[in-house]
Amino acid sequence: MYTRRCSLMYLLALFCVSNLASALTPWESIHQTIHTYPLAIDSKDFAMLSKVFAPDASANYTGDLSNLNGLSAIQTGLAASVANVYSQHLLGTTVIDIHSDRITANSTTYFQASLFGKPYSIGSVVYLYGYYGDALEKINEGWRISKRQLVFQGPGFVGNVSLLGM
Repeated sequence: MYTRRCSLMYLLALFCVSNLASALTPWESIHQTIHTYPLAIDSKDFAMLSKVFAPDASANYTGDLSNLNGLSAIQTGLAASVANVYSQHLLGTTVIDIHSDRITANSTTYFQASLFGKPYSIGSVVYLYGYYGDALEKINEGWRISKRQLVFQGPGFVGNVSLLGM
């Protein structure tokens, strides 16, 4: 029988990770919430979006995704939007304003998303540019986005727009 040997450092690391959420400042917790989003989308783990959005959240990603109400609708809409592509979402500049009540906040986060056709071939990529305007609230599970507005910047998207269904 195989027995796993645990070192003191391993146990300490487990303890630290399990208590990470309580060790973070509100700003760090909000930042962690926002930056979990690309991991969920790019890995197509849409259940992970429950760590990003409040159960009653609303989101406007424009077009067919302009009126998503509730976590389930957000999960379904985003899953459909990347079903036929590989994606890589990069988040950049993030500004977070925690309100005086300490349970609500607003943030602006710049993004660049690359969507690659399946199967990938030269020219089957489109790049999206913009920012997310988020309202956040602190609920029992931690900080969650209660309202998201996507705003495209510059040309909005560049490349093979047929990948977007246009």
